[in-house]
Amino acid sequence: MATDQDQAKGEGFREGIRQGLGILSALKEAIEDTINEARERGDLSAERAREIARDTVERAQQAAGQAREHLDLVHQKEFDALRDEVEDLRSRVEALTNRVAHLEESDGDEAGPEEVGYGGL
Repeated sequence: MATDQDQAKGEGFREGIRQGLGILSALKEAIEDTINEARERGDLSAERAREIARDTVERAQQAAGQAREHLDLVHQKEFDALRDEVEDLRSRVEALTNRVAHLEESDGDEAGPEEVGYGGL
């Protein structure tokens, strides 16, 4: 069953796709307009065509960056680092929980933070 947060993420993703398509459509129209204007003026040289291509690539990269920011995507390296950190924290919590349980079993008394080693947390 999808949560409200999952539904919101899904809607955000769909909106990002719509915006990305809109940006690409606008970019395509701008390129076509530029090429048509250059043809009409008669200055569609090889250098001008390369300039248009460079501008197009630059605009496409900017559009992709904006879409990525809007979609709130995370790089795989960042995700892997966070996953490793969560696993490390999970292991530390489990070790501390086991240590507390062991101290409580052996002493019969509740262990204080000093005895368990919480001072560094």
